[in-house]
Amino acid sequence: MGSKVFSKKSNRFLAVFLIAGVFLSSGCTKKQSVAVSPDTPTPPSPAEEMPEAGESANPRVAAALELTRQGKRFLDNGDPDAAIRVLERAVNLDPSASENYYYLSEAWLMKENPEQAGEFNRLAEEYLEQDPAWAVRIARQRDRIEELGK
Repeated sequence: MGSKVFSKKSNRFLAVFLIAGVFLSSGCTKKQSVAVSPDTPTPPSPAEEMPEAGESANPRVAAALELTRQGKRFLDNGDPDAAIRVLERAVNLDPSASENYYYLSEAWLMKENPEQAGEFNRLAEEYLEQDPAWAVRIARQRDRIEELGK
């Protein structure tokens, strides 16, 4: 008889445990409805929540931005090799930071390598074609690459 009692208690405990687990993991919570009046301010859009320049919620993006700045300084100082090393790290951290392709093309232009410059120019054009200011810069860069390749 002792084993039957233990068995019933174990089964009951197991059933309660399983039901509690299912309840807790199912996200069964009562949703509160909030009445929105015309005076209630709308929540900010994702663009308004973006961090200011120099700040980033994503450490990889922030690190990539700092590397981009360093790469531009190397270009300004006439050091394309250092710029390439830094800008390639920036691209690895944040491939969506498309301006790095433009700057990499600039570095390869400085090294008088039209093939590499052309490849990065093509990537810059692909990613930045919707931005008119970048489109002009990329087109000018492409002209310089073509001139170097002659």
